Amino acid sequence: MNPQIPEAFDGCVDLALDSLGGFVLYATDDFFAEKENLLKASAPVFIDDKYTDKGKWMDGWESQRRRTPGHDWAVIRLGLPGAIKGVIVDTTHFRGNAPAEIQLEGIDAGDGAPPLDDGYQVIIAKTPVKPHTPNQFILDDARRFTHLKLRIYPDGGVARLRVYGRVKPSERAFLRPGAIDLVAVENGGEVAKVSDRFFGPPSNLLLPGRGVNMGDGWETARRRTPGTDWAVLQLGRPGMIERIELDTHFFKGNAPQAVTIEAVDARELKDPFAAAAKWKTLLAKTPLEPHRRHVLYPDRQMIVTHARVHIHPHGGVNRLRMFGEPVDSQHVLAKLMAFNAASPEDAEKQLLAVNGSKAWVAEMSAARPFSNARALFATADAAWWRLSDADFLEAFAAHPKLGEKKPAPAQNAQSAAWSTGEQARLQGEATEKLATLNQQYVDKHGFIFILCASGRSAVEVLEAMEARVGNTRAQEIENAALEQAKIARLRLEKWLGE
Repeated sequence: MNPQIPEAFDGCVDLALDSLGGFVLYATDDFFAEKENLLKASAPVFIDDKYTDKGKWMDGWESQRRRTPGHDWAVIRLGLPGAIKGVIVDTTHFRGNAPAEIQLEGIDAGDGAPPLDDGYQVIIAKTPVKPHTPNQFILDDARRFTHLKLRIYPDGGVARLRVYGRVKPSERAFLRPGAIDLVAVENGGEVAKVSDRFFGPPSNLLLPGRGVNMGDGWETARRRTPGTDWAVLQLGRPGMIERIELDTHFFKGNAPQAVTIEAVDARELKDPFAAAAKWKTLLAKTPLEPHRRHVLYPDRQMIVTHARVHIHPHGGVNRLRMFGEPVDSQHVLAKLMAFNAASPEDAEKQLLAVNGSKAWVAEMSAARPFSNARALFATADAAWWRLSDADFLEAFAAHPKLGEKKPAPAQNAQSAAWSTGEQARLQGEATEKLATLNQQYVDKHGFIFILCASGRSAVEVLEAMEARVGNTRAQEIENAALEQAKIARLRLEKWLGE
């Protein structure tokens, strides 16, 4: 179950929570208590007579007593990137072994991995903390962060790190194919207003997965007056809703009897709750059943920025999903407009940076103008798969060999910057073998090895090459074409999101 959010940070999300994907990548020392405990959802506990072979068992991150100059620190990958509104450095149960001071730094590493040392910006300057206390810091930092570095001076233990903020998803999250959950917390969905939250906060509606029990959803008190309970949800990106999933999982004797959903397109409004806002029925009153995932379809097609979910008359809902096609941001639309207006020569130059096939470039240039990003991606994909093998080979030839140019795998945090000595040795051996195997691949198939290596370590790239080098040439043209399609999409996404 996810912890209650303190009143000071109402409307925020714990960006670092492990259940949302938060992960401690590295710590200088976690001799007494593991670094992973920092981001656990549960409140820290103390067991008086529990010991390990290293000493007293503690529910948190605890380093050993430092006998040399310096201090301990840990690098945390946030589960959700975002702007930080507040932080709790909780030293509960660490009475004689809490750090004297802390400092918090952050970095926006985009979709890649963070550096080990350089590039971090100070969020909380070096400041004292109290032992056995949830030390609270109220901030209003608009910067986007993907990773944090928590420094403790000089050593000691921290039970939990809570990082409350507002999610700022990557632009690329809205460029992927297929419908996406526009109200999901990972896509920037938020609760704007709510009628009642007595038993469970409405923010639970937007969390990933299915709730683990009844307390992991939104539940209102028993209504003793006429009307409905409701929650207003702000979508992470305006869009056209195609499908709604409302889950009353675990709500068996207290599920609502029905639901109605209203919606508004507030892009031209300063206040969606003002009298000028024209809320429309997106889903007419629809019966609900206990302990069931309902798949519902809107009664009208419209662009939605906010949805008001009425539950009749009260009760609990576990999760709510609103899948649809997002509207392109002004940034992406501006990129497309500039591309549409570019000269054929400039457009082709830009396209050649994405894909080295001249036939593909010519078809994409001729297909302009593109009204939205999805049209661009659909055309790019269709044009690619209409090409001949000769066109594929022309595109493959435009790539450097893996290893000749610093590949994406070298930027992988777990495999490079944070690797142990043994892992680093394996990475080095893999890089050396790549050069030899690259030439074997070229000698056999007549073209270089193509792999979408983003996020892969050198070892993983080597394993892929070893698995494919023995294939027939026809099989490898097909495999390389599949990888080239992935690479082209990533390049287009990066271009639009820059």
